[in-house]
Amino acid sequence: MAFLGQVYIGVNIHYARGLLLAFASLKREQQAALHASSALLLEPLTEAERRVLGLLARGRTNPEIAATLVVSINTVKTQVQSIYRKLGVKSRWEASEAAHRLDLL
Repeated sequence: MAFLGQVYIGVNIHYARGLLLAFASLKREQQAALHASSALLLEPLTEAERRVLGLLARGRTNPEIAATLVVSINTVKTQVQSIYRKLGVKSRWEASEAAHRLDLL
């Protein structure tokens, strides 16, 4: 009976290892798809827009973003609108979600 127990444990370890390898493979495929999707942006974000997007995704307001980046609030508003247009979104939350999905942050 002890031998059967060892075989049973060995089978479980083999099965678990196979599951782990399958999930690791799936994760790599998902990451590759995300990187490919960021290349699908027709117009890439500028470096300034990326900085604004990073602060926007952290919940900063336009005046806070302007103060952090030492630019005018109007500049921030213009960049936020450009980010929305490029990402095809209509809100800060959607922009943040799209940025994470596209691996832009």
